[in-house]
Formats: sequence, C-alpha cells, structure tokens
Amino acid sequence: MSDTEESIKRYTSGDLRERLHAALRAAGRDPAVLLPGDLVEADHFHSGGLASTTEVARALGIGLGTRVLDVGSGIGGPARIFARGGAVVTGVDVTAEFVILARELNLASGLGGSINMLEASGADTGLPDASFDAATMLHVGMNLADKQAVFNEVYRLLRPGGVFGVFDLMGTNQLTFPMPWADAAASSHVESDAAYRKYLHTAGFGVRADTSLSLGVRQQMAAAQRAQRSNPTPLGGPILLGTDPMHRIINVLGAIEAGELDPRLILAVR
Repeated sequence: MSDTEESIKRYTSGDLRERLHAALRAAGRDPAVLLPGDLVEADHFHSGGLASTTEVARALGIGLGTRVLDVGSGIGGPARIFARGGAVVTGVDVTAEFVILARELNLASGLGGSINMLEASGADTGLPDASFDAATMLHVGMNLADKQAVFNEVYRLLRPGGVFGVFDLMGTNQLTFPMPWADAAASSHVESDAAYRKYLHTAGFGVRADTSLSLGVRQQMAAAQRAQRSNPTPLGGPILLGTDPMHRIINVLGAIEAGELDPRLILAVR
C-alpha cells in the first residue's frame, strides 16, 4: 500500500455512500436527482470549503471549455463546480470508494458527460501528454510523502502555458492530532510553501503566485462552526471526516490561528 493510500485509509469505511444518502434524505433531498447546492459543504474536503473551491476556479481562469485535471478528486465536489462553469474535468483518486461515489453523484447532478473520474495515482495517471489546460490539487499534499512525483506527472499532462493550482495547508508537521487528513504525525506530510515551490521548480514549472488564503478560510470555518452549533446538519461539513468532524476541525482551525498551518494557493505555469 502506498503512503497516500495508507494516509487516507481511515476514510474508506465502506459505508460512505449510505451515510451521504442518509444525510441527503434527512435534509429532504433526493440522492438520485441533485440540484446545485444540494450537497452544501459535504463534498468539499478542504479548508474554506465551497468558497475556497470557487476562489481556486477564479484564480486559474477555469471556465467554458477549459480541460481540467483534478488530482486527488475525492467524491468530486470541486470537479462538479468546475463543470458547472463549463469546464471538462478529469478527476483522479486512488480510492475506489470515492471514485465510484463521485461517478454516481456526477450522474445525479446531470454532469456525467462533463466529468471523467479515474481510479489512479496522481503520480502515474496513464493519461496522454499535454492533454489539459489547467490542473488543481486541493488539500492533497498533506497526504503525499512524494510530492515531487505528482508534480512531475502534472507537468507532463499540462499543455505549454497550462496552469497548476495547488491549494494546501502548508507549514509545520508538528501539530496537535487528529487532523482532518491524518490521525497522527506519521501519516501527515505537511511541508512549507518554500518546499512546494522547490518541487514545482524541479518539475519545470514557473511559480506565478504564492498567496495565503488564511483570513478568508478562518472566517469561513468559524462561520461554519457557528452554523453547526445553531443548526446541526450532516451536510454542513465534509462527509469524509466521519464520526468526529468537529474535533478535527477545531484542531486544524487552532493550528491556522496559531500560524502553524497556512492555507496557501500556489499558481504555477508550465
């Protein structure tokens, strides 16, 4: 089992589909026919949730006809946002449970023709050279011991001039666990933005921007906590967090407020 597969093993419970369907039905929604907004924040497994996904799409200029690769696509929340904006998206993820559920959600959202979900490693996708205009990686790096291999693969897959947006929590791995992506430091691979820039340069990218989104993320996460306290809903946070989401969210928010973690968006050009 790879480092990435080991680090996300906790989320592959085998009952993810059933839990999400139950949450949707409890909210009065039909899992077979999903309208925009029905999943709320449940399918955005990164700090800042839907707001951060929207900011990434804006920063990369994702729009009508953009061919997008989403590395570590999970159950497809960001891919569906990109596709609703007119993009044609390929998502890759190593976890079969995520990929199967993502395909179902894409069809239920009427987006099956705009999104292709593959069970594959971000370091070895098997996809053709220069086949994408843009690539995204949202809160995947904390699970990757070998970021260089993934960045090398993304460079191969982007056309010349294509842009890569990496939105990760960067900083120190000396944290209070559990975190949303790991139960302990041994399965967490947080690194500094300087390390990310080095890996990107080594792959061949030119770094265009390296920006902290901390203020917006902290505001969104605090608002989400308040909303959950006043009106708890299983769709109010990432469904992948399992049975103890608030404990993990409190830990990551505390680390961001302490400056131990910084949610940063790096834009790199091939």
